[in-house]
Parts: sequence; C-alpha cells; structure tokens
Amino acid sequence: MGLPAALPPGTIIGGHYTIGTVINIGGFGAVYRGVDSSEGQRACAIKETYDVTPAARRRALMEASVLFTVRSKQLPEIYDAFETNGRFYLVMQLIEGQNLLQVLQRRVGKMPIGEQAPFLLSHGPCSEQEVLTWLLPIMDVLQELHGRNPPIMHRDIKPGNIILMPNQTTVLVDFGLTRLYDPNVDTQTLGRAVTPGFSPLEQYVGKTSPQSDMYSLAATMYLLLTNRLPPTATSRTPHDDLLPPRQLNPSLSPKTERALLKALALHADERFQSMREFAQTLREPAFTAFSDRTAPLVLPIVPLQPAPPTPQPPAIPAQPKRPTGAYAATKPVPAKARPSQAVQTPPGSPSGMAAQIPTIYPPVAARPLPGSFGQGCLWGLIQGITGAVLVLSLRQEVSFYLATFIGYAFYVLAGFLTTRRGGSLWRGAWAGYWSGISSTIMFWIVLGIGLLFRASQYMQMIHVNGQTPIASNEFRRALDAVSPQFPGYMFLPSQPLWVNLLVLLGGGLLLAVALGVYGGKLGRDRYKTVLALKQVRKP
Repeated sequence: MGLPAALPPGTIIGGHYTIGTVINIGGFGAVYRGVDSSEGQRACAIKETYDVTPAARRRALMEASVLFTVRSKQLPEIYDAFETNGRFYLVMQLIEGQNLLQVLQRRVGKMPIGEQAPFLLSHGPCSEQEVLTWLLPIMDVLQELHGRNPPIMHRDIKPGNIILMPNQTTVLVDFGLTRLYDPNVDTQTLGRAVTPGFSPLEQYVGKTSPQSDMYSLAATMYLLLTNRLPPTATSRTPHDDLLPPRQLNPSLSPKTERALLKALALHADERFQSMREFAQTLREPAFTAFSDRTAPLVLPIVPLQPAPPTPQPPAIPAQPKRPTGAYAATKPVPAKARPSQAVQTPPGSPSGMAAQIPTIYPPVAARPLPGSFGQGCLWGLIQGITGAVLVLSLRQEVSFYLATFIGYAFYVLAGFLTTRRGGSLWRGAWAGYWSGISSTIMFWIVLGIGLLFRASQYMQMIHVNGQTPIASNEFRRALDAVSPQFPGYMFLPSQPLWVNLLVLLGGGLLLAVALGVYGGKLGRDRYKTVLALKQVRKP
C-alpha cells in the first residue's frame, strides 16, 4: 500500500493556510511550504501528520507545546495547530537553509557518508571551529529544555534535524518524539523510536534521560568532524569498537576528543552530568599554562639562571617575587582587583606558583511556567470573596453588576499572569475557565455564610436575651430583611428559574474563557516584547 497522496499546491486548509510545494514527505506525514493569508501572506511551514490516533495527537501537541513555551533562535516558532480532513497539522516558522546532513554531503562530494576509514585524512570534512559554532547554541537550548520541571527530551537529534540557515544560525527541528522525563517511569513502548548510530543504548530499551540527547548530539558532532558514523549502540557490547575521532581527523584537538568520548560513553552515568557541563568543557581553552598539569613537563632540562633582583622603590611596599622565565606568563593582578577564588598549586611547580581556579556557580534551574489551574483558582477565589463582600456591604442591585465587572478584570489578569513568561493562548483559556468556576463557587459560599451571620444578628436584635418567643417564620423574615437586592430580570422569561440559572452560569463560564484568552494574548505579547528587547540589548 503506497503513501497517501500529497496535497496539491493551492489547497486551502484551516480557513486561511494555502499549501505550496512539498519540502519533505515520508511514511508518517509531509511538510509543505505554505502561506498564511490572515497574517499578511506570511510564509510558513505546514507539517501534516497522517496518523490522528490519540497517541499521535498527543505527540503533535507535545511538539507544539514545547515550541510555544521555549522561545529561541535555535527553535522554530509555532503558529497554529489544528485537525481537519482526518489529518493533524502544525503550522510553524519556515526555516530556510540546508540540514547538516546535506552540508556534510556537499563537503565529502562523491564519497559515501559515514564510512571514512582511519588514518587517511589530514583534517575532517567540517572544521572543529565550524562544528562548535553550529552546535554550542543547540546545546544551550537543550540545557533549557532539560532544566524544565519535568525535563523535556528531544530524543531524535541527528544531522538531518538540524538546519543551517544562510546566516550560519542553526535551528533544531522535528520534536515529534519529544517526551517529558520521569525517572520513575519505564517507557518500554518507545524502544522503536531509534536511529542507528545516533540513539544511545538506553533508548533501545525505552529508558531515556537528558543524557540520551547528549549522546545523540555528540554522535552528530562525531559524524560531522570525521565523516564516520558511530557504531550502533547495541553493537558496542561487549566489545566497544568506537574509534577515537583523532584517528579519523588528526586536526581535532585532544580536548574535544576527550569531551566527545565522554559524551559517547555507552552507559548514561559515565557521561557528563548535564548538557551545560558538556558545553563548558568544549568552550574551555585548549591549554592554560597555570592550570594544565602537563606544563612543567615542557620546561627545558637545563636549569634557568635566576634573574637579578629588581630594586624596589622605598615608598612602595615590597611585592612578592614573581616567577621568572617560562613561569612568567601573566601580569600580576593587584590584590584589590583579585576575585575571591580558591587557589591550588600544581604538583612539581616552584614555591609560590599557584593556579587560580575560577569560581564555578551551581547551575540555576529554569523556573517552571505558572500553572493554568493554580493561577485560575487563585484569582478566582480572590474575585469570589471580593464580589461577595461587596454585595453584602452595598446590598443594592448595582453591587451585583460591579462585582461582575470586577470578575471580568480578574479573568483577564489570570490569563495574563499565566502566559507572561511564555506559553500558548490555551493556557490563558484554561486559566479563565478555572477562574470562572472557582470565583462562582466562592462567591455563593461567602455570600451564604454572610447572609446567615447577618440574619442571626438581626434576630438577636429583635429577641433580646431570648425573652420573646421566636416564630416559625422568623428566620425567613430576618433573611429577607438582610438580603441584598437581587437582579430581577430573566434571560428566558418563559422558562423556569433553574433554566435561567443554568444559562447564566454557562454564559458566564464561556465569557470567563474568552477573557482568559484575551489576557493570555496580552501576556504572550508582553513576553515577545521582553525577548525582543533582550535581543536588542545584547552586545
């Protein structure tokens, strides 16, 4: 049975998206160029998924939620998600350029990709500096994903899913296998989602972690630097036949080789603890005279002649004598300008020679986004209490209208606070939904308690010390005396009261959702503005 037919150019889906040419097509879906007529003919990429089962829909929505909440130049921006004609569609930013597999193919020419023999090249198909420039920003955005609570894993990192744009910016695409990481859950059903050479051993048994993305990214670097595909992880047991990358690319620095071999360790606990640690290792200078333990080994065997002492002016306090010769590598820093750092002396170094170790701050975990349920319930409870107190105090019909308008403001506020640090409009809608429910429940609870309290006070004023007998209908008359003036109109005069109440509650809930969406839009616009200002202020 063949693949489903691609949509012909000119097809309109979702009301205002026009299908263009096919970018890519496979067994699970296709990606088209498209135009969004509702946004001034904006170019976009339209990802079509043939499978609309609940599991496939969850994967598509997971991809959309990740791209909605994490904004970066290294990730495509998501515009819309919808289902029509028995298929699911994601509309996102159109990324122009070539993926890194195509870049590698262009570099190696007619040679086969991934089959380079050792000891035949003087340098790799891609230089070390190029690969680090392309992939270090990808590591930074993956660190942000892994720092979420719970961590978000891509699980399908490979050269074909990293696009190099004409301005040399790389973009990580295809989050179709994205999953939230839970170390207590064993996802055995995910064992089929593997790419030989790029998937780590744990992904074959369905137990992935953030270190799995690290392995895949390191395998991508290995291929770009050497034109040799790492062996399939399952074939590396019991004998590991992974070649050191410098046998394939002698121009590679030993530092980068050590980092790649550690990140490509067969077992996850032997790799770096985080993507941040991996990136920091690759960013470190290749050699520092004071911190590299091999520095004393390169000193000449003939002892150096001591330098004549330098006379010091009598008005200036004596300074400690600096090492001479090969050790005089840096200009001394004034004591007041020196940061408070730990100091260690390398073995075999002369007395007084110390290496300053920079202060390393612990990684700061990414703050989780505010929850729609929590924000909605919080502001709904505050609105319900405020509205009930207002009605009990004024006791006029206008107080109900005033409390209603205050509720509208709180619904907008709940949506705004839910999306002001990122997220889709749906988060604002859910915040408005929960705010509407919680405010309605809290309003009637507080109003009822307040009326009972005031009615009891009223009865106590009439029957002082219980000397006058209480009539059977006395409480009802007291309640009528202290009750506020309720609005007297009905939406459906021909229907009973309970029907009108249901219509009123249903309409109020829909309005709360709509106002939550509006507040969510305000919050998302503010988030985009803050990001744009940060980009402008960057040096």
